[in-house]
Amino acid sequence: MSAFAYRYVGREELPARLTEFDLQQFFQLTSADIAAIRERFRADRFAAVGLQLVCLRAFGRPLDRFAVVPRNLLQYVCEAFSAPLLSIASLKSLYQRNRPLMAV
Repeated sequence: MSAFAYRYVGREELPARLTEFDLQQFFQLTSADIAAIRERFRADRFAAVGLQLVCLRAFGRPLDRFAVVPRNLLQYVCEAFSAPLLSIASLKSLYQRNRPLMAV
């Protein structure tokens, strides 16, 4: 592998939009990936699993570490599975937990 293959490994945040080159080089799903995901997951989970897979490959860490996912990456993954475009305002808002009430 050449040095540019590690462009996103270890990054703490993503750009708001990925270039077409980055999308094609680092975030592609193969037909085997798509077939395996379709075989093992329900249809409403395809895009989420595909997004997690491309992010694990590109960053070497789970998706929950990032606050924002580039819109064109979401669009690409949804199109790969013929799924409706996901709308995510913020990943942190999905993982945010309510604070428990403390007894006085």
